[in-house]
Amino acid sequence: MRLIYGLCFVLGLLLAAAGMQVWGAAELRSHFNEIAFLTIVGGVWLAVATKLFSWFGLSLRDDAVERKNWPALVALCGAVLAVAFMYIGGNLGEGPSYWNNFYSAGLATVSFFGFWLVLEIGANVSASVAEERDLASGLRLCGLLLAMGLVLGRAAAGDWHSAEATLRDFVRDGWFAGLLCAVAIFVERRLRPSRRHPFPAWRKAGLLPAICYLVLAAAWLWNLGRWEGMSR
Repeated sequence: MRLIYGLCFVLGLLLAAAGMQVWGAAELRSHFNEIAFLTIVGGVWLAVATKLFSWFGLSLRDDAVERKNWPALVALCGAVLAVAFMYIGGNLGEGPSYWNNFYSAGLATVSFFGFWLVLEIGANVSASVAEERDLASGLRLCGLLLAMGLVLGRAAAGDWHSAEATLRDFVRDGWFAGLLCAVAIFVERRLRPSRRHPFPAWRKAGLLPAICYLVLAAAWLWNLGRWEGMSR
């Protein structure tokens, strides 16, 4: 369990390093030590996020490692990669300082956890994953978190002008993540385990909705197009 999660953790850091090398600020791309520094910060970012996941009903140690809960592991892997996408997005584009990157990535990450909290209040999805060990629920949550991470990460990307402009652009490009969250609340209430359907089919009730979330996120990213300053 730890190994699989660790591989996702490392994959997120590798994607962060690659993203900054290809689409980061020009000064950043020309200095390996700066990319290495921001990648290390990314590791701390993901480690802190991993601790926060337990606040939303999913614990790597308690659910995945000790209880061998595979649905929880699937959801947690999606969560850590989603946070990596948002950290990557916050580090894409030109800006005068590291703090601009952290502001953008922090804006996306806080919004992500805010939407997850709304989902938890509205549908109590963690109970289906952690307590009932429903694989379909774990897959749906994984797909949703990845989709929101992609949307919010894209919303955080772009050249820096000011904190106000960054916030305005973030809301304009990232509101779609809130729509996905609202749709997910409805979907969870319909597809979660119940007395009539205690064991939902993981392909139809789990994998298919997860793919739909990701397709919707991909369509939104295609609609937004290139972010400001994106190199060709």
